Amino acid sequence: MVHRNVDNNKTFITEKAAGIKLAAFVFYSNFVRINLFTSLMNTQSDIFDRGICFIRKAYDKTDTFLNKDSKVKKSTCWIIVTLICFSILLSLNILTPIISDDFAYLYIYNEEGRITSIGDIIQSQINHYYLWGGRSVVHFIAQVLLMLPAYIADLLNTLIYFSYIFLIYFHIKGKGKSSLSLFILINLAIWFLQPVFGDTILWITGSANYLWGTWLILLFILPYRLYGGKQAGISIQAISSLAMLILGILAGWTNENTAAAMLLVTILYIVYFRSHKWQIPVWAVAGIIGAIIGFAIMILAPGNYMRGGDSVSLDMYTFGYRLFTWTLTFFIYCGPLFLISLITLVIYNRFPNGEKKDNLKLIFIYGLGVIAAIYAMLLAPSFPRRALFGVVTFLIIATGISFYNLDFRNKFLRQIRLVVTIIALTGFVFTFYLNIKDINNYRKTVEAREVEIEKAKAQGLESCEFERYVGGTYVHGEDPYTEVLMSRYYGIKIKLKD
Repeated sequence: MVHRNVDNNKTFITEKAAGIKLAAFVFYSNFVRINLFTSLMNTQSDIFDRGICFIRKAYDKTDTFLNKDSKVKKSTCWIIVTLICFSILLSLNILTPIISDDFAYLYIYNEEGRITSIGDIIQSQINHYYLWGGRSVVHFIAQVLLMLPAYIADLLNTLIYFSYIFLIYFHIKGKGKSSLSLFILINLAIWFLQPVFGDTILWITGSANYLWGTWLILLFILPYRLYGGKQAGISIQAISSLAMLILGILAGWTNENTAAAMLLVTILYIVYFRSHKWQIPVWAVAGIIGAIIGFAIMILAPGNYMRGGDSVSLDMYTFGYRLFTWTLTFFIYCGPLFLISLITLVIYNRFPNGEKKDNLKLIFIYGLGVIAAIYAMLLAPSFPRRALFGVVTFLIIATGISFYNLDFRNKFLRQIRLVVTIIALTGFVFTFYLNIKDINNYRKTVEAREVEIEKAKAQGLESCEFERYVGGTYVHGEDPYTEVLMSRYYGIKIKLKD
């Protein structure tokens, strides 16, 4: 019994010792783990703090650089940004081949002869006016561009794009100080927020209709925006009135919904002048008269009624349907920009700079222009996305006025501006790569087709068959009638498979 107790005690002591060792090992292991975790957390916290410190220093240096009053630095930045933007747009124009309606406007409208002179284009537009529609000015521009060598047309289209960007820029800032960040953000807004960039800026026929037409409209409205109540001499008034009359006719004769918005905007500017008790200049009245004449010439074109002979009559049901559908179209394609506009307006109301009441009047003028450009389309049987070009343009101007007149002495607002610009530029880099790739692929497709067409003609074949190109945001697609136009252009029957 004694020996057994002794053995049991030894066993108990041994087990107890083993338990103590195990507990010590577990404690030590946990202690090591806790130390490692604490050390890791401290390291991560240190890295995080260093990252935040780096971002803060980078921002402070960038902010100091951007707000440093140096004419040489500002001029250098402007030159660099302008050259980069110009190179990007020129490369996109060069890569974009002719497509769809371009094949039609290479010829005298409703005739078989190719356009070879301004006289041919005038004859073509007379035919077009009586048989199809009244947009004579912009289609004249389209045919001139198609008649010119491709590299000259691409260069001209790029130059007009930059004139268009600068016109938006001056409509926003008026006679205020220059702002490179505003210029950059306008370019990015056009890139991201115009629903069909390719249809309205790169495609020759679409560019003439929308980019060039809106350029004329913004150029016409600019004197109203810059007018400050001072009257010039009689001779200057006479010359400017004649110039505005002619420019008004051309601008009113461009595009139905954007020209209608233009008329409303110029009339609202007259009201704006009266609110300041400024004398109404003669050129302003002459410009509106010219715009009404040009708009009437476009709307009353016999071709509009021949083309619209089979369209649905505008009864109350159709009117209500279009009112709902066109509003929905606006929110689908312009919803993000509209939301940005509201947010910017709310922020401006909290952090205004300059004459708040006056700036709100200007925002109101362009805002009503947006509404007019949308609902002028109620008379049209459809509302294609490219018809939103003028709508987006006026909305960018209204938003830009809010943005430009924010009190950027507030550091928080400067931080928001910098972050938005960096995010937008980063997004642009990725989307530019993808879209220039798509445009280049389509160009290669066209080149491959032309090789096949030449082979087919050499072999005496009667037709060629290709896959129809659908298109996207940056390349206009091939319409159902494109194969007829291509057949005439290439001298062989072209079939496009869906």
